[in-house]
Amino acid sequence: MDAAGTVVRGDLLVRDGAIVALGAAVPAALSTLPGGRAEDSFDAGGAWVLPGFIHAHIHLCQTLLRGRAEQSDLLSWLRESIWPLEAAHTAASIAASARLGLCELVAGGVTCVNDMGTVRHTEAIGAVLEASGIRAVFGKALMDQGEGVPQALLDTPRAAIDESLALAKRFHGAAGGRLRVSLAPRFILSCSDALWDETVAVTGAHDLLLHTHLAESPGEARAVDAAVGSTAARYFARHGVLGPRFVAAHGIWLDAEEMGMLRAADAALVHCPGANLKLGSGLARLREWKDHGLRCGLGADGAACNNRLDTFHEMALAAGVSRVTHPERPLSPREVLALATCDGARALGLGHTIGSLEAGKQADLAVLDADGAHLAPQAAEDPYPAIVHAGRAADVRLTLVAGRPLYRDGECATLDRERAVAEARVEARGLERRAGTGTRP
Repeated sequence: MDAAGTVVRGDLLVRDGAIVALGAAVPAALSTLPGGRAEDSFDAGGAWVLPGFIHAHIHLCQTLLRGRAEQSDLLSWLRESIWPLEAAHTAASIAASARLGLCELVAGGVTCVNDMGTVRHTEAIGAVLEASGIRAVFGKALMDQGEGVPQALLDTPRAAIDESLALAKRFHGAAGGRLRVSLAPRFILSCSDALWDETVAVTGAHDLLLHTHLAESPGEARAVDAAVGSTAARYFARHGVLGPRFVAAHGIWLDAEEMGMLRAADAALVHCPGANLKLGSGLARLREWKDHGLRCGLGADGAACNNRLDTFHEMALAAGVSRVTHPERPLSPREVLALATCDGARALGLGHTIGSLEAGKQADLAVLDADGAHLAPQAAEDPYPAIVHAGRAADVRLTLVAGRPLYRDGECATLDRERAVAEARVEARGLERRAGTGTRP
C-alpha cells in the first residue's frame, strides 16, 4: 500500500520493531544479522502480508453496550440509551469494555485505533491499550452541556481540559511511542463556545489531535442550526476549530462548500458506513471527499451502533455505499483498502510511521490466509477485490504491532480472550443495574 502500488512476492524482515527489508532486499539484510538468520519466523506461504488495519474512529467504552441500544435515530439513541449507560461506567467496567473490543480488533488484523472514551475513567482505557500492545490515539470525551446529558457526564471546561492534559502527561508517547492522546470534544451540541475555544488552544499548544463527530444525521443538523445558527462545519470554521489536527467521524451531510473548508484547513474525515446505516443516518459521499482532496480513513464507530468491530465488514460496506452514491465512479477496491491502511494512517497524522509496508516504517502488519474457498478462484491474480469484497476476519493468521505478535493462528498473545468475555458479561450486568435499564439473563 505504498504510493507506487507495489506488490511483492517474497519475504519481509523485521528488526527492533521496524521493517528492515522486503522482497529482493531481504537476503542482503539477513546477511547482516548474527548467524545470517532472524530470531523468529512466521510461514506466510499462501497468504497476503499487508499493513495492519487502522480504525480511525471507535468507542471502546461502548463494547459492553452491544445489542443494548437498538434505536435507529442518533439523538434519541444517545439520550435514551448511550449516555445513561456511559454515565454508569466504573473504571472496572470501562476496562472490561476496552479489553473485549480489543480481542475482536486484533483478531481481525487491526493494529491501530483512534478511540473516543467517555467522560470518566479514560485512564483505565489507556492502561488497557498500553498492556494490549496495540497502537492507539485516545482521549476522554469532552462534554459540558447538552439536552438529555446525565449530570455524571458533564464537566466544566477547565476540569475537562485539565484531565485531558493529565492523560497526555501520563500516556502521550508512552509504550515506545505507541500511544498518543487526543482532545475529544464529543460533538458540537455537547460543548460550549468556551470549551471549543479552550480545546483549540490546547491542541495547538501541545500538538494533540482534535477528535470529534461532524454532520452525522439530519436530526442533529436541525438541532445544531437551532443552537448555533449554522451548520457544524461553518461553526468550526468561524471558531478556528478546523485544522490539520482535526479528525471528525461521519461527515455525511456536508455540502461542497463545507468540504472545501475542510480541505483548505487540511482537516480529516473518517467514514463509518456500518454505524451510518444502522442508525439510519445516511450515506457519506466518499468520492466527493476524495475529489476535494480530503484526508480520510475508515472506522467501525462503536459496538453499540454497528454492532461489529470488523474492518472487512466496513470495507465491503464502504465499497457498496460508494457504488450507490457514485455509480458512475465508485471507489475501486484498492481505494477502499487504502482507507483502512495508508489513508487512515495519514488521516491520523501517522503516515510517516505506519500504513504501508516500507523499509523504515513500524512493523504493524496483518497476515491473511489467501487460500479459502470463499476467496477463490482469482485471489492470487487480483488481491484487492478478494480482500475487500470476500475477505473475512477469520482469514487473519497474524497481527503484529511494532514487530510484536498480538494475535497468532487463532490465539490472542497479549489478551486472555476467554477471561475478557467472562468479565464483560459480569460487568455488563452491573452496568445495566447502575443505569437502571434492567438486567438481561
